[in-house]
Amino acid sequence: MAGMQAVSLKRFEEIVRTVPTKYAAIAAIGVTTGCRISEVLSLRRFDLLDRDGHLKEKVAFTRLKSHGKGPLHRVLSIPPGYRKYVLRHLREEELRGYDRPDAYVFRGKNGRHLSRRTVWAYFRAMLGARHGTHWMRKTFAQEMFKRFMQNSPNDPMRALELTRKSLAHARIDTTVRYLGIVDAEIEDAQNDVFRGKK
Repeated sequence: MAGMQAVSLKRFEEIVRTVPTKYAAIAAIGVTTGCRISEVLSLRRFDLLDRDGHLKEKVAFTRLKSHGKGPLHRVLSIPPGYRKYVLRHLREEELRGYDRPDAYVFRGKNGRHLSRRTVWAYFRAMLGARHGTHWMRKTFAQEMFKRFMQNSPNDPMRALELTRKSLAHARIDTTVRYLGIVDAEIEDAQNDVFRGKK
């Protein structure tokens, strides 16, 4: 995860439009909710679909890294503009005969869900060495922080705290490291101080 990079929203849009349906759905959920890949891959059809087969307004994602702290689930929505990618994948799976409510949304081998390693290898091959699966969560974090800063330009601590909550981090220093804020500030200061003479 250290050193993993986010992508721009424009690049994210290209990704969901051009990759196979399954990976578009994974990216659509991963980037727009900020959930960890393990939380996305553990979803079952009943987590996403109501009894009438409609995508739920709110989805309960099981927190697999809660370490006994806080709620076991995060209830989030998948924004309307990205629901189509998820629905398309679910319909394709249904046509293949995988429509049981308890079926994994992202099937792997032997009745298990798709492995993190498989998804990591796919995105790494597509996006390059600084990307695996964590680019989705990092993209979410950076975009949310930017929005919170726009909403509260004079209160960066509020923006950090809201980003921390969005990521379900226990500590704010984790969020600061996660966003790479300190590293970026140090590099900017270094470049400014040691600009050199022309």
